[in-house]
Parts: sequence; C-alpha cells; structure tokens
Amino acid sequence: MKKFLCATRVAVVFVFSALMALPVFSQETSGQKLNVYIDYFSRPREVSFAWTENLRSYVIEGIAKTERVNLIDVDSQSALAIEEERRKTMELSDGGDLDRLKVMTSEGANYLIQGRVTAITPVRKQTKEGKVYFTATCAYTLKVIDPANGTLVYTKTFKHGDGLLSFNTGDTEQDAVTSTCKMSVRAVRELVENAFPLKGNILEIAESRKNKAEKVYIDLGSVHGLSEGTTLSVFLEREIAGRQSFKEVGEVKVEAVEGDDISLCDVKDGKEEIKSIIDAGQTLIVKSKYKRPVF
Repeated sequence: MKKFLCATRVAVVFVFSALMALPVFSQETSGQKLNVYIDYFSRPREVSFAWTENLRSYVIEGIAKTERVNLIDVDSQSALAIEEERRKTMELSDGGDLDRLKVMTSEGANYLIQGRVTAITPVRKQTKEGKVYFTATCAYTLKVIDPANGTLVYTKTFKHGDGLLSFNTGDTEQDAVTSTCKMSVRAVRELVENAFPLKGNILEIAESRKNKAEKVYIDLGSVHGLSEGTTLSVFLEREIAGRQSFKEVGEVKVEAVEGDDISLCDVKDGKEEIKSIIDAGQTLIVKSKYKRPVF
C-alpha cells in the first residue's frame, strides 16, 4: 500500500463541474493560457488538516496535468500565502476575501479555484478470515470564481470511494484515504473541460474521400494545452435574426499536434456535413468535450 502523502507534496498548480456555463467557448484560440489561482481548501473541524492538504495537492496535480491553464498555487505568492498554523485552525481569510481577490486580480489572475471539503471518512472493515483493512470516502466541492467581480463561474461536487468503480482499500486509515483522494487527479479533468473548454476553428480539409472529410486542420495546438487523443465537437457557427447560433454537426479527434496553434484531426462523425459546410465557405467551430474516465 502507498504511504500517506503529507500536505507539502506538490508545489505547482489548478481548477472545477456541475453546470453553470459562463465559459462555453471562453478560451481564446490565439491568446495564451489562462492564469488560474488555486486557493487553500476549507473544511469542517472533523476533517483532518493533513488529509485536506493531501486532497488539495492531488487536485493541483490533476489540473496541472491537463496543461490547459497556467495554474498558480496561492502558497507560492507571498501576498496571498497564509501560514500553516492559521490554516490548521481554519483562519483562511487573510485581510478579507475581497482584499484577496483584489490582490489576485492585480497579479493577473483570470480565475480563482476555491475548494470546500465536505467529508473524508475512513472506515474500518474486516474479512471473514479476520484480516482488518480500511476503505474511505471523500467528498468536496470546487468553485471557479472570477476574481475581478467575485462572480461564480462554475461549480462541481466530487465524491470518491462510494461505488464499485471508485473503491479503494488500505492496510491503514492513511493508506485508504490517500488512495481515495488520489482519484481526484483524473476526476478534476471534468472541471477543467467544462470550466475552461478549448474553442477554435477548422482551418481546412487535410484529406477527403468522395464527399466526405476524413482529416482536417484546426487552429489549436500546444500553446493551448491541446494533446493527441483529445475529442472535440464541431459546430456550425451562424447568425439567425441577429443572434449567434451554434449547431453541432460532428466530432473530431486530435491525431497530431503539429505546432503552437495547429493540429491535425481525424473526423469521427459528420464527415459529409463537415465537407459540405467547408466547401460552402461557412465557419466551423471546434470545442473540447469532456469524456468520463474509466477508473
């Protein structure tokens, strides 16, 4: 079993999913990655400080792995860092929430991620043979905030360890808690995809067969955190009665990231309609989509 990981595990950086959708098509394709700050997590008194910090470090790891945003830990910023003793006693406000948001905005933060741990609960169990082992559940909520005005952009509640596909055991309470909290590394991708979706354009058809588009080039690449295997929905962008409309017409999957802002994609769905729309000179938008991982 893996040893319990303490609070000082990772020092770099993160973000949230339920549905509130400000950033539908929010990330600019030609700009740099968004600067996202991740704050300390709050918790009820019955939840261990060390376990809360452990969960936070895994959330940070998961967000950083997406390479979608520039994740910045408030602990690395002297103007925002709160000493460990105050965090242990849950005195998380350093000069007031509004003051902290102002500092983040002045430091160039586009978004802030806040976390609230609801419960981290280890359970002692025993086999028929008398061997003792532990399981654990973990529940927490992540919120994406616009620090410029304090507006809630997106929120998502996560729960791990409560089902057949999210079940871990350990020889000790710490082993079980660590294994369960680590599930957040993969789970938080849902937050990233929904709160910070990539949005770009189809540039041209790279390969076609008869009346079908087989491969296309898009204007997203490594600078946007795009990676091979990413699935994107394809939308026809149009204006109806002065209103912007998006009609989903297909799906593509990234085959190769070929530069900062260009990637080759396989067309998985809507091949005929995509070719017809491009031949007609109309605009096709691509947007990243979340696919639930299999644990």
